[in-house]
Amino acid sequence: MNNAEKICRELWAKIVKHRDRWCLLCGATDNLEAHHLIPKAQGNWTIIYDIDFGVTLCKEHHVDTPRGSDLLEKLIIRVRAKNEDRAEKILNQLNKPISPCPIKFEAVLVKRILRSQYEKICENAWMDDGIESGYGEAR
Repeated sequence: MNNAEKICRELWAKIVKHRDRWCLLCGATDNLEAHHLIPKAQGNWTIIYDIDFGVTLCKEHHVDTPRGSDLLEKLIIRVRAKNEDRAEKILNQLNKPISPCPIKFEAVLVKRILRSQYEKICENAWMDDGIESGYGEAR
């Protein structure tokens, strides 16, 4: 892995942890790590760097989750409780055969995609906090 890929993985992990804020399995808030639901070994960076395919786990729960494992099923149930569309996206990808990405890795493109995903998370968090407008008026 080159330096650009390492930076992108670190950025992806920060965004996933910011979105989830705790371990999706036990609720722990310490020693959090971002976990890829789709194995990194697939080599498809368009999936590896999509935050929808990441979840936050504590260090104790951050283990490989082979397809069909009980742990993976629990994670998808927890994701579905928050976002049905995201859960369906994960399940659809898990049912596809492993295929490498036909597009060459481009760090600049990945950073733009991650920035866009992060802005969407911040916007949703803003709305979830009961704020209607940019002026701080509560609902």
